[in-house]
Parts: sequence; C-alpha cells; structure tokens
Amino acid sequence: MEIRLKTLLEHKFRALLRSATVLAIVAVVGIAIPGHAQITGNTARVLVQNGRVSVDHAGDLWALAPGQTITSGETVVTGIDGYAQFELSDKSVIEVFPNSRMVFHPNLSNWHDLVDIFLGKIRLQIQHLTGGESPYHVTSPTAVISIRGTVLDVEVEPNEATTVQVETGLVGVRHRMFPGKEVSVETGQTLRVVPNVPLAAIKGTSPFVIAGRVARVAGETVARIGIPGKSGGSAPKGGSAPSAGSSGSGASAGTNQPAPAPGQDGNSKQQQGSSPPGDVVKP
Repeated sequence: MEIRLKTLLEHKFRALLRSATVLAIVAVVGIAIPGHAQITGNTARVLVQNGRVSVDHAGDLWALAPGQTITSGETVVTGIDGYAQFELSDKSVIEVFPNSRMVFHPNLSNWHDLVDIFLGKIRLQIQHLTGGESPYHVTSPTAVISIRGTVLDVEVEPNEATTVQVETGLVGVRHRMFPGKEVSVETGQTLRVVPNVPLAAIKGTSPFVIAGRVARVAGETVARIGIPGKSGGSAPKGGSAPSAGSSGSGASAGTNQPAPAPGQDGNSKQQQGSSPPGDVVKP
C-alpha cells in the first residue's frame, strides 16, 4: 500500500513539474497566445488580418494572425493580397495595405517614433494627444511627418516619393534629405515629397486637381470589397481601400511580384498634367 501511494505521489509530482516547466518556457520566450496578448507602450495588437501579413525575422517571414502582437523594431510585410489593422495601447489604429513594408517603433529609445515605412501604404487613425505630449513621428525615405489627433494616409512609391494625404486634422512635414522648415498639411490637403526636390522649392506652385484623388479613393473602396479574408474581420467604414495602384504599385514586399519598370507608376501622376511634386491640395 505504501509503495503504491509513493508511486502515485511521484507521478503527480512529475506532472506538476512538467506543467511548471512549460509555463516557465512560455514566460521566458514570450510566445503570443492569440486572443490573450496584452498591449503595452511598445507593442501593437493585430485586430484584422487578410491575406499574407507577416513579421520579418532575419529574412524569414512569420505569419501574423488576429490577437497576436508585434513589438518595437519588428518589420511588418504584406503580400499582394495582404491587409491588416494594428491597435496601439492608446486605441490608435494603423492600417497596412498590400505590398507594404514598415518598421514598428524603429527607435527603441523613443516610442513617439511610431512607424518607418519603406514601401507601400499605411493609414493612421491617431487619438488626440494632450497639449503637453510630443507628437508621433512617421518617417519614410523622403519625409518626416509629425502627427497628433489625425487621420491620414502615407504612401511610399518604389522611387521613394512619399504622398501624405490628411483626411482630418493637421500634420507637419519635413523633407528627410534636405533641411528646412516644416510644411503644414491640413484637412483635405495632400503633399507629395520627392527625393531630389526640397519642400521650399515648391512653395507657391499651383494645386493638384482634387477630382483625381476622389476618383482614386472610390476605386480603392471597390477594391477592398474584393479582398479575401482569413480572419472574418472587416475594415472600418471610411477607410482607404487596399489596391495594387495605391500600395507601392505592385512592388514586391514579401512576395515574388516583379517591380514596375521605371516611369510606369510612381511618376505617372506628374506625367498626366498635374503640377510639380510636393504641391498641396486645397479643396
């Protein structure tokens, strides 16, 4: 009887020891459990995921799913059919559209450096910051954007030109390659920053024709309806649509799609009779 009791206690002890070991490994490694991930100041949670959405770990793409989190310094890559929404700790939301590549919180020592986008398109719905708080910064190869309580789109073309389109609010834009004063972009306005033209050089030029922007937004909305969803989630009303034409124009970000020939995409807006790059749209 004593031998059986001793054996039973040994089995229970070993089972508890295995369970404790597994929990310790999960805590140390930081395995994300979908639906239970907590958001902190340096993380963002996946709200919606459609198509190919991954995190780049030393060249290996790890698929993301709703409920999981990304952390500071991680690179998010979307495929030709990829779309995702990420929620921040303050309830701000970042949407990432197809064929895009961005780094979340690229500056580990300053959490106000929110996103560094290399290619494609993102949409930011930033909650209103108080007067004493520093604004979030979004960077691209050519622009540095300071934002507070704002809804805006940022799109980077394969030639590194950056288009900033403000739906509501106010942002300040500086050229990343040329020193100079910040340019304000207000509700309904668009600013295009190109690699070789300082912002000061385009002051006083005529505005773009806004009708083209309205037509493009309508086309994006139709495109979003056709995106196949894996998570069953849907994008919020009024959001920009993921489309090949508005997301890096077919350049491959985590996919095998070839990049467009020079002059067939990023510069087409200038070739269609619009004013020089960097102009502000005034409705």
